[in-house]
Amino acid sequence: SGSGSSKEGTFPMLSYVIDRLDRLFQALLILFMVEITLVISIAVVSRYFMNSPVYWAEEVTRYSFVWATFLGAACAYRRNELVSMSVIVNALSPENRRRVLLVLEIVIGLFLALAMVFGIGMARVVSPQLAVSTQISMAWLYSVVPLSFFFMFLCAVEKICDRLRKTGREGEEL
Repeated sequence: SGSGSSKEGTFPMLSYVIDRLDRLFQALLILFMVEITLVISIAVVSRYFMNSPVYWAEEVTRYSFVWATFLGAACAYRRNELVSMSVIVNALSPENRRRVLLVLEIVIGLFLALAMVFGIGMARVVSPQLAVSTQISMAWLYSVVPLSFFFMFLCAVEKICDRLRKTGREGEEL
C-alpha cells in the first residue's frame, strides 16, 4: 500500500514538498515516455522509408530512458511499490515488525544520502564530457542520480517520521 500524501503527518511542509516533486516527476515520466515513443517512431520512419537515419535518435532515447528509470524508481519508492522481501518481516509480532521496519528505513535513508553524495561527485567528474551526437554535457545525464536519490531520501525521512509517530500502534504490513 502506497504512502501517497500525508498532509497530516509530522512535518506537513516536508509532505507538501514531496507531493510537489512527486507530481513533477510523474509529469516528466509521461513526457519522457511520449518523447521516447515519438523519437523512435520518427527514427524508424526516417531510416526505413526515407533512407535518412536520424543520427541523434538512439542517444536521446537512451538518455531519456535512463531519466525515466530513475524518476520512476523514485516515484515507486514513495508509494512502497518497489520489490521487497516481506515474508520474514510480516511474520514478526507487530511491535518487532515496527522496530525492524524503522531500522530498515533508517538504513535505506543513510544509503540514499550516500548515493546522493556520490551521484553529485559522479556528475561533476563527467561534466567536461560531451554526448557524442547531441554534444550536451554528460552532467545532464548523470544529474538524475543525485536528483532521484535526493527525492527518495526526503521520502525516507518522511517514512521514518511517520513510523516514529506511529509508536505503540499496530504494526503495518511491509
